[in-house]
Amino acid sequence: MKPKIRRPRPVLVFFALITFALAASALAATAETAPIALSLDASHVAQRLLHVSSDIPVAPGPLTLLYPKWIPGEHGPTGPVVNLVDLHLSANGKELAWERDPVEMYALHVVIPAGVTRLAARADFLFPGEGGNFSSGPGATDTLAVLSWNTVALYPQGASADTLRVAPTLRLPAGWTYATALAKQGDEGGAIRFATVSLATLVDSPVLAGEHLVDLDLGVRDGAGHHLSIAADRAADLASAGDLTAPMRRLVAEAQALFGAHHYGSYRWLLTLSDHVEHFGLEHHESSDDRVDEETLVQEASKRLLPGLLAHEYVHSWNGKYRRPEGLLSPDYQRPMRGELLWVYEGLTEHLGYLLPARAGFWTPDYYREQIASIAATLDTRTGRNWRPLGDTAVAAQILYGTPADGSSRRRSVDFYDESVFLWLDVDTLLRERSQGKVTLDDFCHRFHGGASSGPAVVPYTREDVIKTLNALVPYDWQGLFAERVDRVTPRLPMSGVERAGWRLVYNDKPNAAMADDDSRRENHDWRFSLGFSVSKKETVAEVLPDSPAGRAGMVAGEKVLGVGGHVYSARAVEAALAEAKGGKAPIEVVVADGDAVRIHRLDYHDGPRFPHLERIEGRPDVLAEILKARAQ
Repeated sequence: MKPKIRRPRPVLVFFALITFALAASALAATAETAPIALSLDASHVAQRLLHVSSDIPVAPGPLTLLYPKWIPGEHGPTGPVVNLVDLHLSANGKELAWERDPVEMYALHVVIPAGVTRLAARADFLFPGEGGNFSSGPGATDTLAVLSWNTVALYPQGASADTLRVAPTLRLPAGWTYATALAKQGDEGGAIRFATVSLATLVDSPVLAGEHLVDLDLGVRDGAGHHLSIAADRAADLASAGDLTAPMRRLVAEAQALFGAHHYGSYRWLLTLSDHVEHFGLEHHESSDDRVDEETLVQEASKRLLPGLLAHEYVHSWNGKYRRPEGLLSPDYQRPMRGELLWVYEGLTEHLGYLLPARAGFWTPDYYREQIASIAATLDTRTGRNWRPLGDTAVAAQILYGTPADGSSRRRSVDFYDESVFLWLDVDTLLRERSQGKVTLDDFCHRFHGGASSGPAVVPYTREDVIKTLNALVPYDWQGLFAERVDRVTPRLPMSGVERAGWRLVYNDKPNAAMADDDSRRENHDWRFSLGFSVSKKETVAEVLPDSPAGRAGMVAGEKVLGVGGHVYSARAVEAALAEAKGGKAPIEVVVADGDAVRIHRLDYHDGPRFPHLERIEGRPDVLAEILKARAQ
């Protein structure tokens, strides 16, 4: 379905100016009446190769072809144009010369001869073996593939992605099945023919395909069907997939109760289980592209963490796809996006992505609190808080994605995800406190993201719209709150929302359950909150906190840990060294290799193991328990 765009008046004026400028091209009118025929041949995807051919309506004269650069949800100029190869353009069987724009690498110039109305474009797309973020990262193995249409799309400059029409077909390897939000219209010479859609809808509708793919029917709710489609490299990794059906149905019910409406005709999670694709989640109106470890459904720690990803991307259908910051609109995938409101787009989604698994019963309240404690402790140790406000992590998102863990404490990363959990807990508890419990963040979600159920649509918003909606619910200095928490430097993580909810952050020697699951999944060891460093599964120092025993002793990321406390390095050796040093004066010796050099770091630490948790504040009501209660009937 073509997304409907509903915009406030200032945005309508802005887009009207753009439309007027683009209308000067005869191409725009042509594109509206005749679709681009896009044929994607994935039959050789096992060789990490896609063949694509497009038949594009054109008019004689100079033409600029575009390749998607700014992909919705990726928050940066991430379109993998370098992987589009063997490009040939022709008309009436004759090859045409083309040249890349010397400034805009995503634009190609060609002159269309007189009398020509259709341009043939033929190219290959190379799936990378490693490197790249989101849809520019690895996406295929011998037995499965995630096909993102933005990676193979070429289209004329001069019309928005909402008005350009595309008739797509897809050819898959023999024996493979697929799942997508696109509607199938039939088969054409062994290829799947999908319904003609706008370019915006096509890019918004990836395809998950594979040799081992199962589809779980989650039922119909409020007139919309829901499915969880899962592909894996090995059939054995799908053995327990059916266990997700009941809790996923509860997740759907809780999300519907939270927002009060939906903005999709149907919804489908596309879940990939593989160690050989890029791991991430990417939101779409009617589906989500979710990629995790191959053993996620058979490894208990990974299985416990999965609901957070599935809930996060599902919430994006409301917050990010339906309601979207004005700055994150790019009508032709070329206009740069602005991320200053990612603390709403991603931050509120992150908060709800932790909340809904608890309401749906995936997580116990105890496990939810362990997650929150782990996040809080991490954020509170970031020395980058002394110079970089939360808002700058959002503005700078496009250069912060993909930065290494090394230096993340000093640099800060895309902290607008996790830190906004505490901001929106603050908003929720303030709403409750100032309304004597009559108004909650659920009411904001109803009003801001709900309304009447519909198909895919985009309703842009500004920071002022968020503040106006909150003030209509409960008058307060919301502008001042966001200025304090988003725009200004906060050397310590503000915990007022957690404390108003009746809890506080504490440390003791009991392992944190969420951290233990994360360590198990990643095969890491995390001693950041005691010794000040963490170690990857390759026994390499992953992160060193500057203001910690390890940081003061001179440890750096990248060193290979050889020994601890006189023993060969292991998690048990570190635990023993912590126990032996507790209450004493002798330093803990850590032997490392840094390139060809072998060094000994002496860590002055004597307080034993230290892990974060949330603890009840005596005398205060447990508001957090109310926040976590299920809402669905």
